[in-house]
Amino acid sequence: MQLTYKYALKPTKHQAVTITTHLELCRRQYNYRLGDRFKRWESTRTPLNACPLTAYRVSVEEIYNNIPLTRVQTRDGRKKDGSGNPLTKKGDVVSNIDGGYVQGVTVQLADLKNTKRLFLDYKLLDCQVLQDVVHPGETSFPKLTTPDKNGNRRGKPKFKGFHYYKSLTSPKLDNLNIIKDEPNRICIDLGKVGQVPMVFQRSIPKGFKVKTGTVIPEADGWHIFLTVEYQRVPVTVAEIQPTAENSMGIDLGIANYVYLGNGKKIENPRFLRSSAEKLARLQAKLASRVKGSKPWKILKGKISKLHQFVARASRDFPSKTAHKLFDKCEVWVVEDLILKNWTRRAPVKTDIEEGNLVYLPHGQAAKSGWNKSILDAAQGQFTTVIKYVPGKLGKSVVFVDPKGTFQRGNCLYKEPKEFSDRWHSCLCGESLDRDENSAKPIKKIGLNYDSGGASTSLKKALASREKEAWDLTVLR
Repeated sequence: MQLTYKYALKPTKHQAVTITTHLELCRRQYNYRLGDRFKRWESTRTPLNACPLTAYRVSVEEIYNNIPLTRVQTRDGRKKDGSGNPLTKKGDVVSNIDGGYVQGVTVQLADLKNTKRLFLDYKLLDCQVLQDVVHPGETSFPKLTTPDKNGNRRGKPKFKGFHYYKSLTSPKLDNLNIIKDEPNRICIDLGKVGQVPMVFQRSIPKGFKVKTGTVIPEADGWHIFLTVEYQRVPVTVAEIQPTAENSMGIDLGIANYVYLGNGKKIENPRFLRSSAEKLARLQAKLASRVKGSKPWKILKGKISKLHQFVARASRDFPSKTAHKLFDKCEVWVVEDLILKNWTRRAPVKTDIEEGNLVYLPHGQAAKSGWNKSILDAAQGQFTTVIKYVPGKLGKSVVFVDPKGTFQRGNCLYKEPKEFSDRWHSCLCGESLDRDENSAKPIKKIGLNYDSGGASTSLKKALASREKEAWDLTVLR
């Protein structure tokens, strides 16, 4: 099991300057290595279905001029066979070309020696931190060159500006790096930085080992994210079959954050909406200040802290809400919402008038306010949190297809209504708020979930209801 704990750092002025310098060195190295990948990719790719009039042609000798074809292993490899022996040993000669392609990470890691030789500033940087800079390019670049299952490619990885490279990762920390200094303060020992005091408000659980540490600057100072791991604890989610007694449905909304099947609800805190007026006032003042002046920097800091408050509150509230909900029930049945579809732009409406194309009103202004309210509610954060909280508490969660749930009642009979209708009146005599009603068919659908199977849907619930009615008819 892996957990991530966040701690505030309290570096001295000299340590803060050192960390900032290391961050800038890593940013420059990241941009250089990414540019090197772009250059190699642009030089070697050619279209397969046509012969272009102009093509960028480079000889193989020029492409691989600065890339050695082989390398000598300097230590035993980490990967081992079934007997525990390393697959590659120290002194082995290994090829840098695999299937006609350059092993980018290996070549760039080996080239870091030349970087330190040519640019002496990089000798002040911890070698493990510098090596970690190469790996993000290895994970992001294949998204451009390799299509996904739908045949689509991602955009090009971007070069990072000064304000967009904000992480400094030490991939090999240990519990021994958390020590006490002479004034008896708890510190984290970072390579080439020293013992940095930290606010150790949460101790490392017994048996867990510190694996990595990522230093990130935020509006109120520096923070470090420690990844801790305990391999003896498996990452499993309890498979509990939902029943009428041990489960409850949840309807996610905007007017109310969640509506429970028992009639209770949790109000939507609306962190962004409540801070919007103050944020707009500060932004107006900032626009009247001279950019880069001291008053401008003060207002910029206040705006950053206000944005930070909204972001932290939007992460904290879903987490606390999920833990409270699992204290009341063993199995929660939740809608499997696709928020990307919810927040799409309204489709364009056009018409032809007198031979000219005319764009008709399509309600995008109202849709923008709707999208803002959805993102303010942070329902995506809640659905993410509720997926891993059951694994820690020994509980379970079932996701159901939300299609058609708001038009059904507890009896699952369809009661057609518009999305603007906020009241549900059913043929069976039930009359209540639409959000409160939606939690009941959600639970009803979740009861048809088979442990270990795929997510259930309204179609399965209706088939189950028809089968039960048929069985009763046969018994009579």
